Amino acid sequence: MIDKVPVDKSRVRLIGAVEESPGPVIYWMSRDQRAHDNWALLFALEKARILKVPLAVVFCLVPEFLGATLRQYAFMVKGLQEASSALNKINIPLILLRGKPEMEIVRFLKDNKAGMLVTDFSPLKIKRAWRDSIAKKIRIPIYEVDAHNIIPAWVVSNKQEYAAYTIRPKIKR
Repeated sequence: MIDKVPVDKSRVRLIGAVEESPGPVIYWMSRDQRAHDNWALLFALEKARILKVPLAVVFCLVPEFLGATLRQYAFMVKGLQEASSALNKINIPLILLRGKPEMEIVRFLKDNKAGMLVTDFSPLKIKRAWRDSIAKKIRIPIYEVDAHNIIPAWVVSNKQEYAAYTIRPKIKR
């Protein structure tokens, strides 16, 4: 399932310039809610192996998220159970937090003396706001990994594209 596959470094970017510190690597799973084919998880595992520290995966269940319904939450929780089962087979815990990520993730990182945070990239403004808020409150490196797109979004373009015809030439390059 999870192997020692090197992660393409163009998929990874460091948020802030903070030096690595001792402590576990924490992968904040958000957009890419899966244990298989997840570049962010592979990067976190790679970092934990290099640093010889434990790895834990956290997911923060937000009580209200962009008008999601009970049915959508039920589907998501079922997927998280599958991810947890797959991660447990290789001794990586999946910890479920509940509340506002900018508060709960920070609390978890501090309580567990985390040395690094890895998260998956999301273009949503709310996720970027959470990430930026967390970055202001902690003094450990945050790595963001584009685990969703075939070509990492920041490699294709450094701005928001408004039409397919403006992004196609950039992708082809």
